[in-house]
Amino acid sequence: MYGLVNRGHPLISAPPAGFCVGVLDSMLPLGVASFGHLGGVHLQNNADISAYCDAIESGQHAIFRAYVTDPGERLIREFILQLKLGSVQPSYYQAKFGVDVRNTFASQLAWLAHEGFLVPDGAVDEIKLTRDGLLQVDRLLHEFFLPHHRGGRYT
Repeated sequence: MYGLVNRGHPLISAPPAGFCVGVLDSMLPLGVASFGHLGGVHLQNNADISAYCDAIESGQHAIFRAYVTDPGERLIREFILQLKLGSVQPSYYQAKFGVDVRNTFASQLAWLAHEGFLVPDGAVDEIKLTRDGLLQVDRLLHEFFLPHHRGGRYT
């Protein structure tokens, strides 16, 4: 998890400054096994610390794999990354991708709500995780992955 639960405060702290470099459209993969996304290309650095260090120390890139993403994959990626921060605004995805994420991810959101991981009756333009949902967000996001990405390891 990115932060710690503050005593007496129901929220999780934000990621520390410098944890990742980028915005939702572009993000550099910095560190062993790190993910990134540049110009529509999904990147992942080598997950083996020795191979990663050898590549960096020899002046080579440490990218282990990369592939071009399609618009649907970019929608899922942005949605997941934003949800990891605790909430999303459906209007953003409507404007950028032309889709209503409440419909696109209706079954996943219904499951999260049923399990108590979504704030019930939140703001009109907000999908927000509960504290329990935020604490488990990495485990919960697999429901949003495409079927062929659900069973694989990412490292």
